[in-house]
Amino acid sequence: MNELELLGPRAYGDALGRAALKATAEDFQVDEVLDIPLSGDGEHLWLWVEKRGLNTEEAARRLARAAGVQLRTVSYAGLKDRQALTRQWF
Repeated sequence: MNELELLGPRAYGDALGRAALKATAEDFQVDEVLDIPLSGDGEHLWLWVEKRGLNTEEAARRLARAAGVQLRTVSYAGLKDRQALTRQWF
């Protein structure tokens, strides 16, 4: 017996189905749109990063560590959900 059966009869009958929202990272996807042109010139390196199960701040820390730079030199436009498949610019 499950917990709903313990509640007794339902006003509108049994449920017609069951759903799982955001069961996997792929169920919620975010693609960041960059609204400035990239010329290929200048002193900044732009990285298009796809991440799953990782928040933006942790991704920035890992990028800084991999590049051998201080965390404050890695920037991003906004925070993205860890419980998602996200693609964003750093």
